[in-house]
Amino acid sequence: MNWHWINWVVLCLYFLGVVYIGVYFSKKNNSSEDYFTASGRIPAWVTACSIYATALSSLSFIAIPASVYKSGWIMGLAPLGIILMVLWSAYVFVPFFRKIKVTTAYEYLEKRFDRSFRLVGSLSFILFHIIRIAVVLYLPTLALIAALPGVNPILLTAIVGFLCVVYTSMGGIEAVVWSDAIQTIVLLAGAFMIIIVGFMSVPDGVNAFEVLQENNKIFHPGTFDFNLAGKTFWGILLGGFLNSIYSYVASQDIVQRYNTTKNIEEAKKSLFLNIPLLCTSIVIFIGMGSALFLYFTFHRELPANIDGNAILPYFVVHDIPLGLSGLVIAAIFAAAQSTVSSSLNSVATCITSDIVKPIMKNLTDKGELKIAKYCSWVVGIVSSLLALRFISVGQGDMFLYFQAITGLLGGPIAGLFLVGIFIKRANAKAAWVGFIISIIVAVYIGNPAGLLSKFFPAYEQPHIFEFLISLVIIGSCVVPSYIASFFTGEPLPKKIKHLTYESTKLLSE
Repeated sequence: MNWHWINWVVLCLYFLGVVYIGVYFSKKNNSSEDYFTASGRIPAWVTACSIYATALSSLSFIAIPASVYKSGWIMGLAPLGIILMVLWSAYVFVPFFRKIKVTTAYEYLEKRFDRSFRLVGSLSFILFHIIRIAVVLYLPTLALIAALPGVNPILLTAIVGFLCVVYTSMGGIEAVVWSDAIQTIVLLAGAFMIIIVGFMSVPDGVNAFEVLQENNKIFHPGTFDFNLAGKTFWGILLGGFLNSIYSYVASQDIVQRYNTTKNIEEAKKSLFLNIPLLCTSIVIFIGMGSALFLYFTFHRELPANIDGNAILPYFVVHDIPLGLSGLVIAAIFAAAQSTVSSSLNSVATCITSDIVKPIMKNLTDKGELKIAKYCSWVVGIVSSLLALRFISVGQGDMFLYFQAITGLLGGPIAGLFLVGIFIKRANAKAAWVGFIISIIVAVYIGNPAGLLSKFFPAYEQPHIFEFLISLVIIGSCVVPSYIASFFTGEPLPKKIKHLTYESTKLLSE
């Protein structure tokens, strides 16, 4: 089936809808507090959808079903580990961050340790999310250029990035979370459409699950062995949990959501509501990957030049019914835009609050709001240019690549937060010991830009399953910091009062 003008109409209506949200909520941005936290007026269910949509990017929407298509159900179980993290966050980190009352997560690092850590944390977050935005802009672009070779990838990336910046810079966090809620509905509808079409291709009298099992597309032998070093159930469960620590504890885009509801209970509720959404993710990831395999087994053969992350978009454009294929492509863009808009808003918050505001002491609230909007534009342009770079060098396995990036950039910062919150005796010196060691470990594992191979010919990059990189790096920060705390002296009372988990438990909001 060819791409029809009706599909373009569906896409245009979707894009116009999200821009309208930005215009609508721009009228409510009367202060920087409105722009950054919506003054706590977001309903819990909307915040829940926003957190879910932020985590479920186009990266996940395209790459995990492709992995399920190739290797079976195991990667589709990744959200199970995130559910464990969500529960821990609801009971521990939501109350903690609500009580310490900070605009950005990295403001906490300054209060608990020193100003340098605030800058390091914020700059790491900014770099990480510039890369993340580029990745999630790249994948939906891939979605159309693989299926429609005539589409100009430069123009497409520019349009998607531009529209994200427009509604994010205009509407602030309120536009972001409400558009995320709508985008969650769109992407779930698109996912179930793929599942329905794929499973309906199975001939009458044929058991789809038996076919999947016979072709090793459910679980491979050894999947449930207690082995943390590969694609096993326990490795995915632990890896999903560890890899989400940074997101739920140390990443501004999600931590910022904890303060958008009116009280702690509403914030907790927004996380609890994420659990059924994450369970739905397991269904749609496994369902889409399995549906693709069944469709190209029974209905027609997949072209030899289509593989990896291009499989799902190719299927959508050529095999989903007219009009509905436009909806599913809109779902892919929704998954991308929900992540991009959240990243843009939170990066703007960090640049303004962590970097600009401490330097410009006399900055007015109106000036702060203007700088935040400008920052959204700059970061959006830089990330779009990086996305074009990804297009030019090829795709690879973007999902596992991104897990590695998360561990390398997010792991040391996540370790710092865990040290500050849970190790009461740790001071700034102890934290620096752990942080520096974790950076060294991260560089050794990641070999960024091939520098270690270039300067040390005998270097061999260690083979660690991408999902477990965070375990090694976070541990290399927390353990040395704890040991160093016995030799670096006690922290000042003002550095731990109401700034550790133990000292905030008795505080009322």
